[in-house]
Amino acid sequence: MTSNKRVYPAIFHKEGKNYWVEFPDIPSCMTQGHSIEQAYLMAKEALALALDNEKCKTPTPLEKVIASSIEDRIMLVEAGDGRDIVHYRNPDIPTKIDEGLRKKGYTKYQAAQVLGVNRAYITRIANGERVPSVDMAKRIGLLLGFDWKLFYSNSREKRA
Repeated sequence: MTSNKRVYPAIFHKEGKNYWVEFPDIPSCMTQGHSIEQAYLMAKEALALALDNEKCKTPTPLEKVIASSIEDRIMLVEAGDGRDIVHYRNPDIPTKIDEGLRKKGYTKYQAAQVLGVNRAYITRIANGERVPSVDMAKRIGLLLGFDWKLFYSNSREKRA
């Protein structure tokens, strides 16, 4: 096992056509993807957020991690350094998130609890530092009352 403290073993669970990922050493760190490749990229980002926001124990050696199913895959994941994370450019997102929070009476922390994610993740999305997965974009849009597709448009639509 490498001594890099930003590399942790992860278990990739297959569920239908999708994958969800957990880090045995960081129980609060989970993510998902529609393919193994997307799940791996999401895992890099989730791990980076977890390491930025909590003190994590030393990674368990890969050979000591046990899968619960024959379809599970165990892989090492290195926390993303930000260079591979896409930033959105839609200036409406921070406003829409703030308006939605205000209308619903939620703080970012409360919204994060409802969505089952870390508050720092919601803050990074609101600040334009992260693009959520399609599933998470839909959940945020539904929770806060705006069209989730705004996350994937690069600029404001021209208004007549």
